Amino acid sequence: MIKRVSFIAMVIIIILVFFKISDQMPHHNGNSSGEYYIANALDEVGAKNIVTGIYLDYRYFDTIFEASILLVTVSGILFLSKFEQF
Repeated sequence: MIKRVSFIAMVIIIILVFFKISDQMPHHNGNSSGEYYIANALDEVGAKNIVTGIYLDYRYFDTIFEASILLVTVSGILFLSKFEQF
């Protein structure tokens, strides 16, 4: 019974914190980043294809970090799979 009450209280607190944080976040109207990319991609990147320009210039560091996280994850899984106790 105590675990159930604790769980319900925790869920209520998490929901209240979520709504409190979401009220304080700025609200954007429209797609401002998409409009910025369309207006400035050709001048800033110089690529004829906007999708390639966004991927290779604007999102370059994000792509590198995603690839490094994937590499570390796969390496960890391979390392742990060599042991029979896991």
